[in-house]
Amino acid sequence: MNSMMSGERPVVDGRALSVDDDGVVLVDGRRPAAGDGLGRALARSVVGDAIPADARERAITVDQTNISVIVDERLVVKIVGRWAAADRAAILLERLADAGSGDVDRLVGRVGWRHPALGESTVAIVTEYLPGADDGWTWAVDDVVEHLATGTEPDWPALLGTRIARIHDVLGRTATPSGTRAPEARRARADDALARALSSADPADGAGGARLHNRRESLARDIRSLDGTAAGLEFPIHGDLHVGQVLASPGVDGRRYTVIDFDGDPQLSSDDRERADAAARDLAHLLVSLDLVAAVAQRRVGRADTRAFEWSDRAQAALLAAYRAELSRPELFDEALVPGFRAEQLVAELHYADRFLPVWRYAPDAAITHRHRPTDDHPEAPWTPPPFAPTST
Repeated sequence: MNSMMSGERPVVDGRALSVDDDGVVLVDGRRPAAGDGLGRALARSVVGDAIPADARERAITVDQTNISVIVDERLVVKIVGRWAAADRAAILLERLADAGSGDVDRLVGRVGWRHPALGESTVAIVTEYLPGADDGWTWAVDDVVEHLATGTEPDWPALLGTRIARIHDVLGRTATPSGTRAPEARRARADDALARALSSADPADGAGGARLHNRRESLARDIRSLDGTAAGLEFPIHGDLHVGQVLASPGVDGRRYTVIDFDGDPQLSSDDRERADAAARDLAHLLVSLDLVAAVAQRRVGRADTRAFEWSDRAQAALLAAYRAELSRPELFDEALVPGFRAEQLVAELHYADRFLPVWRYAPDAAITHRHRPTDDHPEAPWTPPPFAPTST
């Protein structure tokens, strides 16, 4: 069920919503927050009295562009931080819901806002709450740590490949030709990402900067491979696909895996997030995240352990094989794009760490060091994980 409010300052349960000159959504002149009652009121506008008027709210305590509130331990209400920030996700989740997808968080409804100056947009998305759910930076890392200790091989890489294929089959129904300049644009975007990463890395530091600069030619070689690829097809992909966007929750027959957060890549501009893209980008991002899981697992055990990346090699092969086997429209996936997209995502992870989360840099550093052959241009130390701190990743 959906609901719609109208006006420049609509009132929801006694609270006035507004949009400031920078596009920030405010409630009574402040940013929304868990506990202020807005999440509960928006949920009730969608489901009515199924949610009590005094239902409890609590925040989802992870860094987010938007504000997500758990209401009554039954629903998650994602309230946009900026005007139009949830439009993309709302459209894609509705499309997947109409197709009966069980691979994504179940859409309960959304709240629209018809603004006299800004037009119509989604202000909140209401989805099911999954009790006991963890994201992949917890459950996937736990499984790899367990693998290093006992040899137990996780089965979920193939399950993820199957789920992503089914999601792409639905979203790919609107696929269109990418255009003859697509290879050129992809190469330019990836070149840009590599240049940004190199510019902030000191090749004389003997550590991460030296390791990156020693692998710049290997990374550039994979990026250059984008020149020889076909334009192919594009459609609205997930756009920010990694294991952290996969929740694992208790299910009847074991774990249930649910893909969340279709807002697109937060490092891109809003216009770029809205653009269609190749399915291979989602796959490349997910594959890179398995290498990052391997790096985090090594940090957890307190040592470099090549078996973690050996696991990642097997996991990536299993994920790709399952994806290919399940995808009903193989023309959606051009595997020749994966090496270039992977190289771009690895250096984009470095750039993200440099800008927002420096303690994260060790993970893409590990993956690049493992995946790319070095030159001996700069003296470098072997990669080793930093000391483990539970709250730092």
